[in-house]
Amino acid sequence: MRKLLKPKWLFLFFWGIVVFASILILPNITTFVNEQTAMPQDATTSPKYQQQWGHGLTNSQSLTLVFNNSNGKLSKQQRQQISTTLAKLNRRADDYGINQLRTPTGMTNDRHLLRSNDGSTELALVAVQTSRADLSVIANQLNNAIAIADLNTSVTSTDLIYQQHVQQQRRNLLISMLVGSLLSLIILGLIFRSLLVPLLNLLCQVVTLITTISFITNARLAWHWPLTANALSLASLISLILTSLLTWHFMYAYWQSSAPTAPTTVSLKILTLQYRQWALVFIPLILITITLHWTAFISLAAAWAITVALGITLLAVPPLNYAFTAWLGDNLFWPGTTAWPTRPRNLWGQLSKFGYWQPALGSLAVALLLLPGLILANGQFADDNLRPWRQNQLSNAELGQQLVQAHFGTGATAPITITLRAPQNLTQQQSLQTIDHLTTKLRAVPNVAQVISVTQPTGQPLSNFYVNQQLATINIDLAGKLTSMAKLKSQLTTDQQSLEQAATSRHTKSVDQLSDRINDLAELNDQVQRQLQAIDTTLTTSAEAEPDLTKVNQQVTKLDHLTDRMTTALNHVVTAQTTVATEAGHVDQRVHHVNQSLKQTVQPLTTLLASLKNTKTYLHDLAASQVGRSFYLPANAATNQAYQNSLFTNISSDLSMTQLTVTLKSAPASAASRRTLQRLQAVTHDSLLATPLAHAKILTTGVTQQQHYQHTLIATHALRWLTLGLIIGIVVLWFGLRSLTFSLLMTACLTGVTLTSWGWTQLILTRWLQTGPLSSSVLLGSLMLLTLHWLMITTATGYRQSWLRHLDPAHLQQHFYTSGRFVCPVTMIELTYLLPLLLTTAPTLKGLALMSLIGITISNLIVPLGFSGWTRWANEPPAIATLWQHFRPSSTNR
Repeated sequence: MRKLLKPKWLFLFFWGIVVFASILILPNITTFVNEQTAMPQDATTSPKYQQQWGHGLTNSQSLTLVFNNSNGKLSKQQRQQISTTLAKLNRRADDYGINQLRTPTGMTNDRHLLRSNDGSTELALVAVQTSRADLSVIANQLNNAIAIADLNTSVTSTDLIYQQHVQQQRRNLLISMLVGSLLSLIILGLIFRSLLVPLLNLLCQVVTLITTISFITNARLAWHWPLTANALSLASLISLILTSLLTWHFMYAYWQSSAPTAPTTVSLKILTLQYRQWALVFIPLILITITLHWTAFISLAAAWAITVALGITLLAVPPLNYAFTAWLGDNLFWPGTTAWPTRPRNLWGQLSKFGYWQPALGSLAVALLLLPGLILANGQFADDNLRPWRQNQLSNAELGQQLVQAHFGTGATAPITITLRAPQNLTQQQSLQTIDHLTTKLRAVPNVAQVISVTQPTGQPLSNFYVNQQLATINIDLAGKLTSMAKLKSQLTTDQQSLEQAATSRHTKSVDQLSDRINDLAELNDQVQRQLQAIDTTLTTSAEAEPDLTKVNQQVTKLDHLTDRMTTALNHVVTAQTTVATEAGHVDQRVHHVNQSLKQTVQPLTTLLASLKNTKTYLHDLAASQVGRSFYLPANAATNQAYQNSLFTNISSDLSMTQLTVTLKSAPASAASRRTLQRLQAVTHDSLLATPLAHAKILTTGVTQQQHYQHTLIATHALRWLTLGLIIGIVVLWFGLRSLTFSLLMTACLTGVTLTSWGWTQLILTRWLQTGPLSSSVLLGSLMLLTLHWLMITTATGYRQSWLRHLDPAHLQQHFYTSGRFVCPVTMIELTYLLPLLLTTAPTLKGLALMSLIGITISNLIVPLGFSGWTRWANEPPAIATLWQHFRPSSTNR
């Protein structure tokens, strides 16, 4: 029992229990990592706005269904197939968790938005009730459900592509870490010519990796510390690298120990020495990563995962190696008998010899190594992770993204969404006018392709809802009324003339009747005269002969008859004359009164016509003015289908929030898009001042906003906190190395190595290989690896040395040769993990590996070339410094 209480057994039991407990509490890693794969975004893009939006979109994920005919326009039959497929999908909405499905044949506005101008592509927007972890599963099911023969179909979204890229990157990283672990086992086996040392290193890696991942995941779930998938991956990679390095260092020190003491005593001594030597490597990194936990930049705030990896590795690996060596002793190196022989000369020592011999040339070589990369380095990066990794092997989501960009515009896959939340009802007249004015202002911003809002749901104004169109309708109605009034005036004038003519005609008829009576009377008078002549002739004849009484009587009778008729005709004449005289008086009076009345009616009508013409002219000019371009909700808006559809898609269910969707002409993560976003934010803020929406809350979301926020954080928080981290490192190194000059020199060179590595990596990947802008994770991850490597090689060179106080050239040269024996295995082990990453398809991993390799190479050249010469200069100032001291005025001459 007492044997079990020895440290070597306690260490083994303790870490065995820790690993067992870590496995028990370890969550599902796949699900956990998928939940952490949200695109980097600012803290204000809270899902609470989606919760308040309503319309059944709470806790839903958006996907875009793409239907494309690569041979040209979609035929009528193909459109019918698409409609049938979507109808079937809608009927099975519960099976796929679909909350909302918008199709080209649904709402009026969607017919314009979801069909490309060339007619070859149609889209459908689906909101599914699922978690981010299951988004890929649902997308794959939907892609199988919408498959149509002879058509390209795909399911895409920015979140889906980002998640798929992160998952593929994680798979590439796992494969690379497995390959790296295998190569490190081979390296350790070759160095020590042993089978047990690599296996024990593998066991240590299992312990540290499981414990690290379990602690990080449970800390995230319990305390909600900020974490990213990249931070978890980097912590795992650092854990594996450090485990191999600590194992090699411990076993190498044990192998070199020739003391005839027991293995336990030797192992304990090496354990103490290793903690003492590696303290300057781990303590600065741990303090820096802990400090970064309080920054708002999540990529830096997640550095606590690196702290966990460093702490667990430092606590686990040396004690486990102590337990193994104390337990197995020299049997560890079976079947070999000798380790890898050390060479008396190495490149590190030769470079340090040259640097000491010619400090100026060594410094010039250091400058030549650093300056080109520093000149090439710039601050351009993109964290969207949306670009296809291989153009010849596109995933289904990437294919859909490229189809949307090709047929709907480059920025159509990731538009900018501006959300306005106000305390009042946004469907009121003044609120809608403000929103429409803002929409017009945003559309006028350069680089903006389209703006969709509640008042412009298709990207174009609803003509019936604008004053100029409404005034045009009124003008048309006024023109019709003017025509009617002109016709009425003409009709009145005609009636007046007709009345006068009708009255004159009636009077003329009476006069004609009187004339006829007079003519009849004149004719009767002639007949009486002829009858009298006839009687006179008869009487004359009768005077000569016997009169014919019968004849005379007949003639007299006829005369009497004519006399009677004449008397009657005379009476008729008198009557007609009286009638003519009476009617003439009445007609003149009536015509006069009617004419006066018509004159009074025509005069106001003329004035009214002139007024209507003036009103029409004024309304026409008003429609052409700025007022004419204003939005005005008519009374019959409830019957307008386009407006009602727009309320459903662009206004929240409680009518207090609205969204303006801005599509840009440039790529979402480009510098042009970020500049446009800043302009859009300024225009939005200025346009709402002194309006009913002046107090509305403005929220901007989208890939462009996320990238802008990332750049803002890096420009402010990242630089500030990294500077603080460098200061902490300088202070720690100052106390550890007991030299402020050496600490400042180490920090300055590390900064130069990091920046020049970043510049060369940008040149190779961005410009030569055209992989697009690098992610900020490349810079931050490589910075951590380069800092780790830099601290290892520089502390090995300068730890517990007093060269600045007493310089021994021979000892200096020998020390650099000895340090070179340490640097070579360290570099080889690091290469075993970085080279597999360089061969992956993930741009982030490739950039991380390339930048780290460049930085490691430059670091391995700078330290021997520069530090040896600078050490000599510190003790023996160069001639130029001596000359300056000679000409500098002395205190005795003052």
